[in-house]
Amino acid sequence: MSLFFPASLNPPGTATAMRPRPFLLLIAGFALALMAAGAAEANDPEWSYTTGDRVWSVAVSGDGEYIVAGSDDDSVYFFDRDSDTYLWNYSTGGDVRSVAISSDGEYIAAGSVDTQVYLFTKDSDLPLQIYSAGDRAVVSVSISADGEYIAAGSVDERVYLFDKDSSTPLWSYYAGNWVWSVSISADGEYLAAGSHRDVYLFNKDSSTPIWSYNTGSEVNSIAISADSEYIVAGSADDKVHLFARNSSTPLWSYDTGEDVSSVSISADGEYIVAGGFDGKIRLFDKDSSAPLWRYSTGDSVRSVAISADGGHLAGGSVDEMVYLFDSNSSTPLWSYTAGNDVFSVDISADGEYLAVGSRDENVYFFDKNIPPTATIESILPSPAYKLVQVNFSGSGTDSDGNVIAYQWTSSVDGELSNSSNFNTSSLSAGNHTISFRIQDNSGTWSNWDMFSLVVINAPPSASIDSINPSPARFDEEVSFSGSGTDSDGSVVTYQWVSNIDGNLSTDGAFSVTNLTTGTHQISFQVQDSDGVWSSWHTAELYVYPNAPPVGIIESIEPLTAEKGTSVSFSGAGSDSDGTVLVYLWESSIDGALSTEEDFSSSTLSLGNHTIIFSVQDNDGAWNINQGSLWIYALPTAIAGDDFTGEPGDTFQFDGQGTDDDGSIAKYEWDFEGDGVYRWSSTNSGNTTYVYNGEGTYTVTLRVTDDDGFTATDSRVITVSKAGGGGGDDGGGGIPAPSLAAAVAAVAVIALRRRR
Repeated sequence: MSLFFPASLNPPGTATAMRPRPFLLLIAGFALALMAAGAAEANDPEWSYTTGDRVWSVAVSGDGEYIVAGSDDDSVYFFDRDSDTYLWNYSTGGDVRSVAISSDGEYIAAGSVDTQVYLFTKDSDLPLQIYSAGDRAVVSVSISADGEYIAAGSVDERVYLFDKDSSTPLWSYYAGNWVWSVSISADGEYLAAGSHRDVYLFNKDSSTPIWSYNTGSEVNSIAISADSEYIVAGSADDKVHLFARNSSTPLWSYDTGEDVSSVSISADGEYIVAGGFDGKIRLFDKDSSAPLWRYSTGDSVRSVAISADGGHLAGGSVDEMVYLFDSNSSTPLWSYTAGNDVFSVDISADGEYLAVGSRDENVYFFDKNIPPTATIESILPSPAYKLVQVNFSGSGTDSDGNVIAYQWTSSVDGELSNSSNFNTSSLSAGNHTISFRIQDNSGTWSNWDMFSLVVINAPPSASIDSINPSPARFDEEVSFSGSGTDSDGSVVTYQWVSNIDGNLSTDGAFSVTNLTTGTHQISFQVQDSDGVWSSWHTAELYVYPNAPPVGIIESIEPLTAEKGTSVSFSGAGSDSDGTVLVYLWESSIDGALSTEEDFSSSTLSLGNHTIIFSVQDNDGAWNINQGSLWIYALPTAIAGDDFTGEPGDTFQFDGQGTDDDGSIAKYEWDFEGDGVYRWSSTNSGNTTYVYNGEGTYTVTLRVTDDDGFTATDSRVITVSKAGGGGGDDGGGGIPAPSLAAAVAAVAVIALRRRR
């Protein structure tokens, strides 16, 4: 528990020393923020007690068994949780601004404006000890879990530490300015204090601070975790500061934008709650300055408290409201409207009990309340069909009250009913998580009871109305038309699929021209307004493949031609389902020849040509036809020069032959000019011959190439006796000693065509 003192704190002799601290005026938008945060359920106190003036401070024992309150009527009040009649009260000499209680409720400490700190046991209204805290008001006290140590903060600018067994302080520390807040660890080993500017941490054995931290403004509230590992401070510098015990450097600081008036921390330091002038209650964990959540009240938050386990937290606000939260949610478990500003709240260690002090002079005590239990008795039929009536029945119990409200919701349809039993035929199709809860007379809702309900949609029906034409030719436009019906809704989506081409369309009717050839399984389905698809309706569509064009070589003339001779080519093409766009003539030797249907060429290379004639149609399909063509070359024979000799001479003949597209296979000589080739050789045309008689002889060389073509060449041999009168020179010719040097003459070559 921690509280904040406004400017109205005016202890005797301190009127001129205190800096005024007026509360902020709220703007209209703050009310809107409250609305946005969500309304809290209402709750009523177990009891309340009216003192004689404002109740500044309350504290509750760890087990919630005992409650202590300090009032401006100068009194300390001590209660048992079972009764609004106090066990005892004690009048001090001034307003009681701060109270504290040991964990078991055995010891009670109170700080008064009369400058005294009072220590009581639960069994007596007579102080066990009265400690003097200088000459100024005591505004904050704290007590260890076992009641052994008591800390106090005073307007006399000092921090005090007392032992329960002595009225003399163990020590005091001069802070140099008012000490607004103190907090002591559960074992009493460490003490944290907040002054006009600084945060201090002490060990109980020394008045010298372990460390201090300057916030630059009043430290309105301070709290130390029960294990003393963490210290949290709320300051007028608008910040919440969290420290580890071993360092004066904050682990983190969070700027709220306005004064932080109250802070509290769980026993292990894991969770921190803070409230301030901005009207917000914030929950943090120790590892991050980012709030786990925040809740906007309707005015400045004066006091906050958190249970030892961090499971529950409470807040009190100038909006006259008390709030109780589960730490897992920023939505209050409940709230209560007091009669005026709520100055102080405190909560038991387990979060089950809550004490409140208010400006309306009352002490309030609350039980966290035992929530009611909700049970779904039946949901029938289950599963159910859409548009069919479903009956819901639920009940609830509340061990500490009675059930006043019911709530049914669906994960699909939202709010269903506020009655325990009802029926409906308007459930949407789908998997519903049905949730049912109840509210008790304390405003507490039960946990949700859950039920899984499947509402089955009547699926739509799909029909393929037409596919035209069917079958279809490749690249032909095909039109599709389909329809669907839905008995409990409407058709909203269509889908056409081909087992060859995949998705075709999402329209009820469409046309397409690019279907792949083959046998298509066409599937059609529709989806209704509930998102349910029909079964597939299927039909078969055969798309004929493209008929390739036909190319024909009509003629190649001649098929066998001598090189350099003109050859004529003629072709034709046709396409049964389109047109021929391209013609191509190619040679296996010369490559591309022409792109015309008909053409001629005299430049073909020697050899056996494979002639390829290709045609392509408008769908890109080719057809190929082939033919053969032989381009050849004739051989050449060289018999040599004419010469003369005498009878009986041996004449040397050196015959030669050439062939551009092959070789000479045979050489033959006709020596007598009678057409009879008496000599032949496959190796060469070289040989000798003897003429015994005079005369003039026409000698012919015939060569045959490897293709069987022949060529001839002739020479004239004159044979006469020397000195005879056979010649113009009066004598016979002398045969040349050798024919090797004869110059070849071109002879007339007789060609024989091979076909």
